[in-house]
Parts: sequence; structure tokens; C-alpha cells
Amino acid sequence: MSPSEREMTAAVRGGFILPLAYCAGLQVLVLLVLSGQGSAWTFRSPLSAATMGAGYLGGLAMLVAAARLRRWIDVRVAYGSTLLLLVLMLAVTLRYRGDTHLGGGDIVAFLYAWGWLLVHVVAVIAGVILLIGQLRAPGRPSPRTEPRHWFTVLPVALVAAIGGVTGLLALAFPGFVAELWPWPVSELDVSALGVWALVFGFGSVLAIREGDPDRQRAGAINYLVAGLAAVVAVLVHAGEVDWASPYAWVYLVLMAALALTGAVGWLMAGPAELWTSPRLYAGSRRPLA
Repeated sequence: MSPSEREMTAAVRGGFILPLAYCAGLQVLVLLVLSGQGSAWTFRSPLSAATMGAGYLGGLAMLVAAARLRRWIDVRVAYGSTLLLLVLMLAVTLRYRGDTHLGGGDIVAFLYAWGWLLVHVVAVIAGVILLIGQLRAPGRPSPRTEPRHWFTVLPVALVAAIGGVTGLLALAFPGFVAELWPWPVSELDVSALGVWALVFGFGSVLAIREGDPDRQRAGAINYLVAGLAAVVAVLVHAGEVDWASPYAWVYLVLMAALALTGAVGWLMAGPAELWTSPRLYAGSRRPLA
């Protein structure tokens, strides 16, 4: 690996993956543990904050897993999904800036809101620059040789379809979706949750395109952790849910299925040596370190 490639791949880890892992950990604390107290905006329901926190917990697990991998080819699904999340969440924040604490309020929430905005602006700029640099770096990944099986593609395709449709509807028609949501939400809440749904859908499309369990390991961990955390959040805040709504049960089943899909994908991924052995990164595949 040339010095320029080493510098580029080190920048991907140190300038994007690791800093965002720390930020995701902070979001888990504020949203999942503290139920949104002091966050960038006031959630209509603590369950909405906890649900977003579940997404960030899955994202944290994915970023930590990605940071341990050595090849760009093994982290590009996680990288692309994270970058899309940042772009869309920034867009939602700016669209509903009047509903956030950017304009004032409690000093902690006010500072947190501006920190939230700053992190998203800087991360989007850095992420795009690093992505362009990585794509222009020399070397091409080896093509996958393993055959695809429908029973491995179908669950991921379902996540892609359901997440994509739900996310697009939530972003395009937040008021309509808010009326159907099985617990109290604002349009801002729905839009933010829709971003997560759309990102899961987009990441699933990328995973299908890769078609290699080894390259899907980090994403599978995201599925598993986020799905389990979302189920736990619903059970903890069960009193906020309208269980008479069929969407409540659909949501619960979908989150459980997401976790199961992640568990299966994780088990199907390659051996643990893939994470640490330099011998597995020879050839034309560009390492991350």
C-alpha cells in the first residue's frame, strides 16, 4: 500500500468513522437513556426519543465494527449509509429549525441544538470530501465469487422496501404519517424517524448490491442492535402506545424481524480473522489501515 493510500484510509477512519462513533454514543445517552431530555428539540413522546436512540445505538455498533475492518470494500455500505443519514438529518433539522431549540429555550438544549447542527454540517462536508478521495484512490476491489441465494437476499430486500417506502412517506407527508403513528409524534419527530427508516432501506439496497456476507457484517450488527433496542424501547414505554392500532403490532413485529435478520446476517458473515488478520487483505482490495 502506498503512503498516499495509507493516509487516505487513515483519514476515513480518523476523520469520519471514529468521531461519528463518539457522537452516536452521545446521542444514545441523550435519546435512549435520558429519553430526549436536553436534546436538539422536544419530542412529543419519550418513546420517539428512545426509538431514535435505538437507531443511534445500532449506528454506534456499526461504526465500531467498521472501525475494526481494514478494507474500504468492507465498510463502504456503513460509510454510505452514515453519510446519507447525516445529509437527511441536516435537511430535516433545517426544514423544522423553528421547532428545534436553535432559537432559544433551556440553555443546555440551546447549546445542544447548535452542537447538533454544527456536527452535521462539518460531518457532511468531511464525509463528501473523504468519499471523493477514497473513490479516486488507486486499486479496485476483487469481484465477489460466491453465488447469491434467494433466502439470503429476500429478508434484506424486505427491509429495503419497507424502510424505503416508510421513510419516503414520512419525509414527504409527515402530517399524514403522524396521524397513523401508533404513539404521539410531531411532524419533526416523524420526519427524523423517517430518515432512519429510509437509511435502513438505502443501506439494505447497498448490501444487496454487494451480495457478500463478509461485506455486510457491520450492517448486520446494526440491524441486530437497532432492532432489539427498538423492541425494548417499546416495551419500556408501552403505556404511550395505542395498542388498538394495528400499526403498533406491525411496528413491533417489524423491529423483531429486523433484529432476527441482523442476527442471521452476522452469523453468515466470514470468520473473525477477517477483522484482524493482515493476510486476508492482500491483493487489489484497499485496506483501511
